[in-house]
Amino acid sequence: LAATALASAPRLPAMLATISLMDRLGRRSLLLRFIPLMALSHLALAASLLHMASASSALPAAAAVVALCGYGVAFSLSLGPIPNILTSELFPMRARAAAMSVSLAAQFVCNTAVGAGFPALRASLGSGGVFFAFAAVCAAGWLVTAVAVPETKGRALEDDGGEGKTKAS
Repeated sequence: LAATALASAPRLPAMLATISLMDRLGRRSLLLRFIPLMALSHLALAASLLHMASASSALPAAAAVVALCGYGVAFSLSLGPIPNILTSELFPMRARAAAMSVSLAAQFVCNTAVGAGFPALRASLGSGGVFFAFAAVCAAGWLVTAVAVPETKGRALEDDGGEGKTKAS
């Protein structure tokens, strides 16, 4: 319970920081900065889990908690809030509600698949292997972001799908 509270504690300040960082740095920029930190956190967690069974010290366990904290902060600064905001900014007003519904449904399906599939993945890949796989998914997500996600910083929400006027115009 204490480890859960410790791992969750840094997420609130990170979520609050996200609010100002999104407008200063941009949504795409935050994704490109923090998705790699999510991947690194997964790699650190995987390495910690692999060494935990054979370690005679508490160092791998402490490293695992730090990795979880790092992941929580990086997620709160990127893939936690930004996909919902991007969805509302990228689609025209007439399609925005449907796009948000599809986006949220996809998130729920993916969250459910990860939660339901984790035991089977752990049984086949081992605990460390699962988090190595999650790191690979983060790397793929970073690549998709770098190639296909536009920056919406400075665009007014009322614009037709983010095209046209900026907030400054």
